[in-house]
Amino acid sequence: MGNLSAYLSALNETDDLHKAWQKYWNDQDVTVGLDGVPGYRNSIKGVPHVCMKVPTGGGKTFMACAAVRRIFDALPQGGMHKHTPKMVVWLVPSDPILVQTTTNLMNPDHPYTRRLNADFNGRVGVFTKEMLLNGQNFTPDTVHEQLTVCILSYGSLRIDSKKKDVRKVYQENGNLKNFADYFKDESELLADTPDTALIQALRHLSPVVIVDESHNAGSDLSVEMLNNLNPSFVLDLTATPRKNSNIISYVDARKLKKENMVKLPVIVYNRTSRDSVIDDAIHLRGILEQQAIEEEERTGAYIRPIVLFQAQPKNNNDNDTFDKVKEILLGRGIPEEQIAIKTSKVNDLGKTNLMSRDCPIRYIITVNALKEGWDCPFAYVLASLANKTSKVDVEQILGRILRQPYARKHGAKLLNSSFVLTCSNAFHDTLDSIVVGLNNAGFSRKDYRVGEALPMTEPESPVPTPQPAQTTMPFIPESELEAEDDFSDIHTPVEPALYTEVVKTAPPSVEEMISQAEETAEQYEEENKEESVWIGGELGEMLKQYRIQEQFAEQVQTLKIPQFCIESVPDLFGGNTALLTKESLLKGFSLSEQDASVSFSLSTGEMFEIDVESQGEAVPKYKKLSTLEDEYLRKLFAKMAPEEKIESCTKRICHEINRDNTFSTSEVEAYVRRIIANMTEDELAALETSYFTYANRIKEKIKSLREAYMQERFYDLIERDRVFTDATYAFPMVITPSESTDKVPKSLYEAEWDHMNGFERRTLDVIAGCDGVLWWHRIIEKKGFRINAFINHYPDFIVMMKSGKIILVEAKGDDRDNGDSRTKLKLGKTWAAQAGRMFKYYMTFDHNSIDGAYNLEEFAEVLRDL
Repeated sequence: MGNLSAYLSALNETDDLHKAWQKYWNDQDVTVGLDGVPGYRNSIKGVPHVCMKVPTGGGKTFMACAAVRRIFDALPQGGMHKHTPKMVVWLVPSDPILVQTTTNLMNPDHPYTRRLNADFNGRVGVFTKEMLLNGQNFTPDTVHEQLTVCILSYGSLRIDSKKKDVRKVYQENGNLKNFADYFKDESELLADTPDTALIQALRHLSPVVIVDESHNAGSDLSVEMLNNLNPSFVLDLTATPRKNSNIISYVDARKLKKENMVKLPVIVYNRTSRDSVIDDAIHLRGILEQQAIEEEERTGAYIRPIVLFQAQPKNNNDNDTFDKVKEILLGRGIPEEQIAIKTSKVNDLGKTNLMSRDCPIRYIITVNALKEGWDCPFAYVLASLANKTSKVDVEQILGRILRQPYARKHGAKLLNSSFVLTCSNAFHDTLDSIVVGLNNAGFSRKDYRVGEALPMTEPESPVPTPQPAQTTMPFIPESELEAEDDFSDIHTPVEPALYTEVVKTAPPSVEEMISQAEETAEQYEEENKEESVWIGGELGEMLKQYRIQEQFAEQVQTLKIPQFCIESVPDLFGGNTALLTKESLLKGFSLSEQDASVSFSLSTGEMFEIDVESQGEAVPKYKKLSTLEDEYLRKLFAKMAPEEKIESCTKRICHEINRDNTFSTSEVEAYVRRIIANMTEDELAALETSYFTYANRIKEKIKSLREAYMQERFYDLIERDRVFTDATYAFPMVITPSESTDKVPKSLYEAEWDHMNGFERRTLDVIAGCDGVLWWHRIIEKKGFRINAFINHYPDFIVMMKSGKIILVEAKGDDRDNGDSRTKLKLGKTWAAQAGRMFKYYMTFDHNSIDGAYNLEEFAEVLRDL
C-alpha cells in the first residue's frame, strides 16, 4: 500500500493531476514518457483515477479494503460539507464476483470486513443494489454516521444515456425522496433523470469508486458510468490493466512467489492420449494428497488437492459431455461425492466450502465457468480433456490453480507448484494458451516449465494407440473438427476400479513425472534467488538498474555503516537495540505541557473550500468561497448557539489536524481547546468561517514543538549514552537512479545518481581526483544511507578511502549560512564522534563556510591527509 500512500502524498502537494503523476513517478526513479510510464490519462476530468496491477493470488480485494481509509484520510474535505459522508461504490463485472464480494464483505469474521471495521471503528454498512433501492437503512443520516459500501455490478450502471429508464438506479424512487430533499439546494443532479433516482443520491455523495477487474471497464459506456457517479477518486484493480490505465503499482510475480502467495512454477505435461491425462491427473492428485496428509501431521494445515477437468464440448447439449466425463471418472473408481460439475447451467458446488474438512470434492468438471468469482487454493491440477485435434484453450481458467494454500511455503515441494496436463498434437499452441493464461493472471512465460516427454504405459484398449505428439497440427476436415466428441478414445473399465483415497504407489511414468516436478520446482526457486537482486516485472523494465561494480562487490557485501540506535526491549533472539526513530525520540512529549500561543493574524475573514474544478486538468484544491457561499455558511452557524459554534469548530479543527493520525486525538482536542480559550472575540468570530486555516496554523505550531522536543531529547540521550551508533546500514546490490552518470571514475555502482548542482559536481571532482579514494557513492535523496535522528539527514556523498576510513560529505554550494546547515553539521559531527575514528563527516561550502565546515580547497587538503 506504500505506492498508494506515495501517490496520495504527491496528489496533495499540487493542484494538477499531471504534475502529481510526474512527481509520484520521479520519486520512484521512473521517467514519465519515452522508456518509462505513459503520461497521465485524464479520462474523468479533474478526478484522480489510478490503477493497481495485482497478479492473481496477490490479494487485490484485501488491498482495496486497506486502501479505503488511506484515500479518505488524504482527500481534502474542507468547506461547508466538512463532514462529507464516506461513501464507497464497489463495482464488479459479473454476478459471480458480485455474490462473492457481497458475501465476504457482509461476513464479520472475514479478513476484508475485519480490516474495514478496524479502520472505521466498526461503523461500516455494506449495501446491495436491492437494499439501496429499498432505502433499507440507507438515509442521509446513516451515511453521515458510518462508512457506506455499495456493491454494484457494471451492468446496473453502464448503459447508453438514451436508455437510462431501463435501469432501476436511474428511475424515480419514492424510497429515496429524503435524499432529494436533503440535497435540493445543490447542483449535482444528472440531467434528464428524476431527482429521487438512486444515481442522484450517489452523485451527491461523491463516492470513492473501486473498480474490480477494471480491464472489463474500458469502453466509452464504462467511462460514462464512472462520470455519472460523480466520483471523488477512482481506484482500479486488475491483473491485466487496459492500455489507458494510470498504473501506480506493479506487483512483481516473483514477489508473490517470495511471499508464498502463489503456486509457481506451472509445470506443463503433454501426454500421448486422453487416457494418460485422466490417469496421470488422478495419480498426481493422489500423491499430492499423500504429501498434504504428511504436511498436516507436521504443521496442522489441512489441504485437499483438487483437479479441474476442463472439457470442451462442441454441441449445444453441454450436459451430455460433462455427464460422459463424470461417467469416465466413476469408471475409474472415483466416488460420486468427490465429483462436481460447474458450468453456466449446472452448479454442483452451490455454496459448498471447498476448503472445509467435511467437503469430499476432489474433482471438478468445467469449461470456463470458474474463470472469475471462484478462488480455491486447493486447486492444484488443470487437466484439459480437449482431444488431440482440438486447440487447447486453458487461458481463461489457468489462474484458478495458482493460489497458494494459507500463503506459506510448504515442506513438500509439490505443494508449492501447480500442474497442467494436456493431450495435444499442437503443443506449442497449447503453451501459447498457457502464456496468455499466465499473462491474464499477471504473470509471464518465465513462470511455467515444460515437463519432458516420458514413455507412457497405456491401458489395454480396443482403440488404436495414438501417434506420438507433433509440433504442428495435421490437416483435419472442418466437418470432423466440429463433430461431437464421444470420448471413444478413452478407456473405461467394464467394472469400476477399486478406489483408495490416497495413492501410495503410482505407475513408473507418474513417479518419473513427480521426480521431475520436484527438480523443476527447485530449479525455478534457484533461478529466482539469482535474479532477486534485480527489480523484476514491468516496473523493472522501466527502471535504470545498476549493480555494485564487480571489483568492490565482495568488500561492500560485508560492509555496514553505523546509524543511531537506542536500547529496546529484548526480543526472542536476545537483541536489545533498535534503530532510532523520530517516534522513539517523541517518548514523553505532551501537548499539555507546551505553549499554546498561536498567531492567527492572517487568518481573519479567510474562507476556504475544497472543490474539484470542472475545467482544465485540476485535482481537488482550495479556493476562496464566493460571497454567496460565504453567506450560506454564516447562516448555517447563525442557527447555532455560541457554545455549539465553538464545539463544532473545535471538532472540525481537530479532525483536520489529525487526518494523518500523527497525534493522540484526546491530546490534540485538549490543546485546541486551550488555544481557543485564549482567542479574542474577533478571532472567535473569524473561526466560524476560517477553521481550516486555523487548523493549519495549529498543526504547524504542534509540528515545531515536536521538532524542538526531539532535538533536545536526542542530544540529552547522547550525553547519557542512551543513544549510540551500531553498524546497521547495508548497501543495496542494485540502485535505480532516474538520472545517472558513469563518467566519473571510482564510482561504487556501475552508474550513480546524477542529480547535482554545480558545486556538488565540483566537490565530486575533488573526491574522485584524490589518490587516497577507493570508491565514492552519490546518496539518493530519501532512499540511500541517512543519519537518523530528530531529522533524517541524507549527506550528498559517502566515500571509502584506501585507508579504510568512511567519509560522509555534505556540499553547500550557494554560500548558505543558515540554521539548517548548522543543524546538519552538528548532527553529522555527533554521528562521526559516536561512530569512531574510522568515520568522518565533512560539510563543504563554496566560499563562506560556517564554523566547523570547510571551503573546497581546505576540504581537498583534508582528503589528501586521510
